[in-house]
Amino acid sequence: MNVNSAVEEIATVNKVSIKDVRDVITTHFPDLWQAVEMGLSTCATLLLADNVNPVALIYVGPPSAGKTTVASMFDGACMNGDPICYRSDKFTHAAFVSQSANTSVDKLKKVDLLPKIQKRVLLTPEMATIFKGKQDELIEKFSVITRVLDGQGFMTDSGTHGRRGYEGDYLFAWLGCTTPFDSVVWKVMANLGSRMFFLVMQAMSEPTVEELSKINHGELPYVEKLRTCRLQVHQFLAQVFTDNKGFRGVPWELAKDPAETRRSIAACAKLLAIMRTPYDPDIQPQHEAPYRAQAVLYNLARGHALLHERRQLTVEDMPHVVQVALSSMPEKRRKILLAFKRNGGEALTVNQVKDALRVSPDTAKLAMQEMAWLGFALYEDYGNGVPHQLVVNPEWAWSMKDEFIHL
Repeated sequence: MNVNSAVEEIATVNKVSIKDVRDVITTHFPDLWQAVEMGLSTCATLLLADNVNPVALIYVGPPSAGKTTVASMFDGACMNGDPICYRSDKFTHAAFVSQSANTSVDKLKKVDLLPKIQKRVLLTPEMATIFKGKQDELIEKFSVITRVLDGQGFMTDSGTHGRRGYEGDYLFAWLGCTTPFDSVVWKVMANLGSRMFFLVMQAMSEPTVEELSKINHGELPYVEKLRTCRLQVHQFLAQVFTDNKGFRGVPWELAKDPAETRRSIAACAKLLAIMRTPYDPDIQPQHEAPYRAQAVLYNLARGHALLHERRQLTVEDMPHVVQVALSSMPEKRRKILLAFKRNGGEALTVNQVKDALRVSPDTAKLAMQEMAWLGFALYEDYGNGVPHQLVVNPEWAWSMKDEFIHL
């Protein structure tokens, strides 16, 4: 009997709760539970009968953040022998629909990535190369990714093979990993229509000398910890997918979701939409429409609810929505927003912004002017020795309220 079959057999006998999974993960990798839970929520979006928007959640952090450890926990998960996830260790945007001149059309059909990930979760443990390159290279990459993330297939034309690709319903989910990327990538994604969402992961806490000394003397080695966590994640995913009748097996009664929770998700979507606007001080800001962000954040919240055996949202689903919304903003803007949070929503001075961004005073002033251009804040420069300051626009004052800041 293979490991996947064993996991599924165990799942039919011993039910596990989300608390059981959390206990195992936090025992072995205490810094990674939030990322694992959001990964589980992303997988669960495939269970929603009305979902037409692929959810792409990309873990962002330094090499020591544990991103690939999290991704590894999902690799190999199955439902009734059918893989839930498809792992690609060397991913390129051209893999979705290949136009390789050296390969026949019949063979291309066997290598195309898009049909392999339909109704599944794409796992890409290493995506740093996708987020690097010259601007024209980035535009080419993200124009393909943007279209694929519409969930309607992807058609291409070339001089060698002509028109080929896939049309129709190609819903999938995506868990990926990358190191932090620069502002050019944010600009390209925004101009093409942002489809990716992110979860920022910090470097895991450094082990002490005492902790390191225990590794070979009684404490489980990394590979055993990972194996234990992977088995628990696999068992739980198999159970959740089976209990909810698999792909698009859950009809969701939207009217039963609390109006306040729906409003909170919509507010996060609107905030995210303005924060992802590409900066051009010579024109008025052209904010992206918040509908896509609202749909994806709502699906993530519902996926989280399904993990907790609920088919109705509660306030417990909101912290994850807020965290993804914040993580999906360009870093500089997110840091200023969090600086406002730490300052109780009160005005920020140049020095406070400088410290938050770790930049020079002049660069801090430019960042403050950018936040004013977005419409999130007012930049006050009275001259005559009066310090410049940044004040939250009354329209966005709700984002500084205790209930939102707590989330």
